[in-house]
Amino acid sequence: MKNINKIVVTVLFFTLSTFGFAQDKTQKSSGNGGSYQGVGSLNVGLGMGFHHGAGGINADYEFLQLGQDFTLAAALSYYGWDTGHSKHNTFGMGVRFRWYADRVLGITSNKWDVFASGDVGFGITNSNYYGEHDGGNNISPIYWGIGIGTKYHISEKIGIQAIIGTGAQIGVTFGL
Repeated sequence: MKNINKIVVTVLFFTLSTFGFAQDKTQKSSGNGGSYQGVGSLNVGLGMGFHHGAGGINADYEFLQLGQDFTLAAALSYYGWDTGHSKHNTFGMGVRFRWYADRVLGITSNKWDVFASGDVGFGITNSNYYGEHDGGNNISPIYWGIGIGTKYHISEKIGIQAIIGTGAQIGVTFGL
């Protein structure tokens, strides 16, 4: 089963990458009212997971245009939490897909972006149990997340963002 999951994720990644390279990477305005700022954005934020009050930091860089309103980003995260009988830290790596809804919603302002996002990747978790239990490292084969969010661009180079979904995040976005 693990090999099947790896194969599916690998095929999906290469399929989307091939499709994305055929797109115009310079596109910032999708026409018909949409004017999102995606590719070339570095998004960094403080996050809170809804599982045991986990807190951490997230970062993603949108590097690829996928179709008219979609982007693909490389994503990194670090979260830590304490359950009362154990302490956990997770470092995650994966990709974040964003669908910018500006065009569909008729948002014409260059200041605002509205999007839905989906994350997929894997995490490396270190667990330390209080008392007689042993701790250790664990690699999760896959993690996922979904959310909706918005960005407010103060200028072309800096803005603020917020995302809510399988967790919550607030942070800054940099146009590079």
